[in-house]
Amino acid sequence: MPELTFEQSVWYVPLCLLLAAAISYLVYTKKSPWNSLTNWLLNGLRFLLIFVLLILLLNPLLNQMVNEVEQPSFVIAIDNSTSMVQGLDSVQQQQLLTDAEQLKQKLESKNYEVFVHTLDGKPTGLNEVVFDQKITNLDRWLRDLQSNYEGKNLGGVYLISDGKYNQGTSPVFFPYNYPVYAIGVGDTLQKQDLVLQNILYNKLAYQGNKFPVVAEVVNHGFAGQEVRLEVRGNGKVLAAQNVKLISNEGLTRVELEVEAGENGMQQLDLGLKVLEGESVASNNFRRIFVDVVDGKQKILLVAPTPHPDIKTLAAVIEKNQNYELTTYIPGVNEWKEDKYDLVIAHQAYSRYKQANEAVQKQREQGVPALLIFGGRSNILMASRTEELFTLSQKGAKRDMVFGALNDEFSLFSLADDARENFNSFPPVSVPYGEATLPANAEILMYQRVGSIQTDKPLLYLVEQNAQKSAYLLADGIWKWRMQEFATTDGSTTFDDLFLKTIQYLSTKVDKRKFKFYPESNTYFENQTVKFHAEIYNQIYERVYGEQVQVVVTNADGFNKEFNFTPSSAYSRLEAANFEPGLYNYQAKVTLNGKPETVYGKFSVKELQLEELDQVADFDLLRQMAYNTDGKFYADTETPLMDIDNFQLKGIIHSQEDIFPVIHLKWILFVLLTLVSIEWFTRKYNGGY
Repeated sequence: MPELTFEQSVWYVPLCLLLAAAISYLVYTKKSPWNSLTNWLLNGLRFLLIFVLLILLLNPLLNQMVNEVEQPSFVIAIDNSTSMVQGLDSVQQQQLLTDAEQLKQKLESKNYEVFVHTLDGKPTGLNEVVFDQKITNLDRWLRDLQSNYEGKNLGGVYLISDGKYNQGTSPVFFPYNYPVYAIGVGDTLQKQDLVLQNILYNKLAYQGNKFPVVAEVVNHGFAGQEVRLEVRGNGKVLAAQNVKLISNEGLTRVELEVEAGENGMQQLDLGLKVLEGESVASNNFRRIFVDVVDGKQKILLVAPTPHPDIKTLAAVIEKNQNYELTTYIPGVNEWKEDKYDLVIAHQAYSRYKQANEAVQKQREQGVPALLIFGGRSNILMASRTEELFTLSQKGAKRDMVFGALNDEFSLFSLADDARENFNSFPPVSVPYGEATLPANAEILMYQRVGSIQTDKPLLYLVEQNAQKSAYLLADGIWKWRMQEFATTDGSTTFDDLFLKTIQYLSTKVDKRKFKFYPESNTYFENQTVKFHAEIYNQIYERVYGEQVQVVVTNADGFNKEFNFTPSSAYSRLEAANFEPGLYNYQAKVTLNGKPETVYGKFSVKELQLEELDQVADFDLLRQMAYNTDGKFYADTETPLMDIDNFQLKGIIHSQEDIFPVIHLKWILFVLLTLVSIEWFTRKYNGGY
């Protein structure tokens, strides 16, 4: 029942009555050309007009409950992945959509609201459905539907799918709050087929070396036959092998050796010969990309005498395939003349002349160095020779200290638990004295005495004149690795610290004024390629606002241009919709009237997840329908008949509605009617 309230005090209503009566009385008390009855009629009309106007000035509000009935709605969720139409011709694909349209019309005939959704998560029309999705994540899709229709009267979801998913978790484990009416599409019987399932390979190879490529061949129904597997690159067969298929159902691993050719990103195509009777040929082919580089970074490890630290460092370095280690211990190993990228001097500046000369020769050539000072090191000689190392040792005294990682170290990052692990490592022996560090030194590790962390460095890094150096004031680090292995059954923290130190030191300083590079060398076809640009001025300060012209091409004639103007360190160029293949990019910028150009490559890999499995999974659809009190259908006719049995009711939503009476249109018509009758009556009776 509507209620009438006033914004002003209700006691103004009697005042409005009196005021309206007084005004109307004054207007119609004088003599007039009409009779008494007409005068009273006009008086009443004027009274009602003035009274209504005065009441409206009090802003009366109408308060009432409004009921709205929300009819049940349904979602037709069409799995539009490519696996849905494998083996179907265009007529069969159109029939699939026609059946979905009939389902939609049947639901709408029962006054249900119907929405159509596909895997990309957007509502669409059935005439717009294209079966082009390369990934199927049923669980995420159905969760999104639950979120999108939360709070609505959702009668259920008709899921038209083959039941196959290749990303996310199984949808049978999530308690969806709506019934799933699953309509199965596809063949549940395995047809004759060969599948090139997984390709295992190293993404990095060294020029001139052979690297392994392992292919997993899945066989369905070709027992006793032989198939040829080839690896092609640049139009040539680089490796091939005949594969004997033993059983009708099985997996065969085939290992091939491929020689790394020219430098740069290389595209390799693997293919199985298509046998007669195969149901799908597209899953016989896979494409991989291998980055071929000139060679490994060469590291020289020099020591005057054998020591457990040497074996420990060698074990760490050899874990990384990018490094080639040469060890030189006078009297134990032969000196190998070569161009090295890093020298590690254990027991640096000892009394052994040959070891010192080997290190000094590399230092004179500008080779970065990791200098480890031990009990055999001559600290005084090192302080006089090394410009970036100064330590005033008090006699030959040494001290036992623990290592404590510096939380403010910024050159590279370590794992979150690295500090805790290092706190448990045993102490090492350091020279007792005061070290004077260069202003630009970065301390990676401090000395800790007992529970007190000092400000004395244990390991620090510094760069001067584009030459990097690191100074470790202790030997015996082998005990750290042994301790970590004893407590954690691994050496992750120790290896990570020294590998990253070595990586930082051996990485050459890039002083180019223009750098342009993708975030990754390899993308999938559904991903966005993201580029970063770095532009520097003459004093190597980062600058912004310069326009970069980018051209992306490939061997198939693709050519696309982009313009990119970095405005901050976080700016990036994003480009999408690249077909699978190997792409070249060229980026240009003009600095001080001089053009700067950068070249590079990136690859886009094809997503073949949908082609790997050809068998529809109706059991998964049945389980989903059972878990949600829905129903499974193996055809599209039965659900049409079941819709007639639905007894779904609408939901009544009630809400309080308060609005000013002055907003009612009929009030205006009442006022106009009163004014019009009064005017017409006066005119008719000769008034003015």
